Amino acid sequence: MKKIGKYLREISVVVIGVAITLSASYWITNSKEKRDMALYLNTIMLELEANKNILDKTIEQLQSSVKYADYLRSHDKKSLDPDIIKAYSCYYYDATPIIIKTNAFDMFKTSGNMRFVDNKELLLSIWDAYSVLVELSQQFEMFTQIKIEEIKKESQLFSLPNIYSLSAEEILKNVPMYNYYVNINASQSLLQSSEKASMKISETMAKLREETVIKLENQ
Repeated sequence: MKKIGKYLREISVVVIGVAITLSASYWITNSKEKRDMALYLNTIMLELEANKNILDKTIEQLQSSVKYADYLRSHDKKSLDPDIIKAYSCYYYDATPIIIKTNAFDMFKTSGNMRFVDNKELLLSIWDAYSVLVELSQQFEMFTQIKIEEIKKESQLFSLPNIYSLSAEEILKNVPMYNYYVNINASQSLLQSSEKASMKISETMAKLREETVIKLENQ
């Protein structure tokens, strides 16, 4: 009996030791996974903030383009004011596509850490925000190509000089990008999509800030 008791005690020590080791290992692994997830979510928040800054600047530019389009649509060519047309000169031939940042989200998707996000509403909001950004980028690319084609057509009709070097008669004869701004509703469509994307990003960032899991100082 003594041998059996001794044997059982030794087995118990081993079992307890293994249990403690496994528990510690699980705790360390779980803690590391949560910290990794927190780092990814914070990086995503920084990336969304960068995208919002890009969008806010783009929205400002588009608002002026929309005003130019509205002005042209609300007047016939004979009643247009050359000075007002000159005031919008920096927007005529701007065909710069918007550059959306998605590296942080792409890394998060491939990392496998998504499964550790308990707040599924937050996860869905992040997905939606990036989906809206990708759609916006594609929309910009489409309209940029259309605008480039219009610029090419216009350049075949006449050279594209500095608008301030032209007389009032010359400006009214060849109103810069008239067809694009009057017949193609690109600026208004892009402005609405950009404002929608900016709003979605703001909502997602607010949800990210509410998550205690992303507060690394509490880890």
